[in-house]
Amino acid sequence: MGLEPLPLEDWLKPQPGDAALLTQRTMLVAAHERDVIAELPAGAAAVEELARMLGARGFNLGAGDRLPAIARAVAEDLCILTRDGSDYLLTAGILCFPNRWKLREKMGGTVMGVHDPVPDYAAHLADGVDRYLDRLKPLRAYMRRNWGLSTSNALFLPDSTPPVNPRRDRDFFLRREDQSFLKLPETGAVIFSIRTTVIPWADAPADLQGDILAVVGDLSPAWLHYKSLKPGH
Repeated sequence: MGLEPLPLEDWLKPQPGDAALLTQRTMLVAAHERDVIAELPAGAAAVEELARMLGARGFNLGAGDRLPAIARAVAEDLCILTRDGSDYLLTAGILCFPNRWKLREKMGGTVMGVHDPVPDYAAHLADGVDRYLDRLKPLRAYMRRNWGLSTSNALFLPDSTPPVNPRRDRDFFLRREDQSFLKLPETGAVIFSIRTTVIPWADAPADLQGDILAVVGDLSPAWLHYKSLKPGH
């Protein structure tokens, strides 16, 4: 999974440039709340615990419904996974900046169900992810990084886009996700956060471009399709 420890004080820590993101998130909540926010009854206690924790960390949530308030105050998207028997289920979430998926289509699903489109997930990744979530200690945060390429620079990207050939195309964008995991101490729910940034491919550091092109060259057809990439040299 490529995880590394994340100091608790850095978890969801505001960063320069957040004001523009929060403005966009506020607009999305106002115009598309049903698309970017969802909560099942099983996630209510975890949402309340998360809201208390954020309030203690200085986030101004105000009054009213918790998830919209969190969406307007925190730059990251947040998926809340709660335990149900041997599984963790997606029971609440804020997804203002999706990368070609829709929150409501995944609600109530297991972690494996949420990742169903990911090639090789069931065969090679599911057991390890489940063990990791089980063993995750409360208030111990970990992070990983992910990337994608897109023909669109939109942060709100719920639908598929034309595939990119990074060796031939010119006008496309690098979409980076800083993802983190943290288990809440009272409910035991896992908060999966996603901080998304989008920049023109031409602005990406040369070493990062080289690393991504090397990975793309080794991807199977299934992975190329999943990441909306075209093979080519």
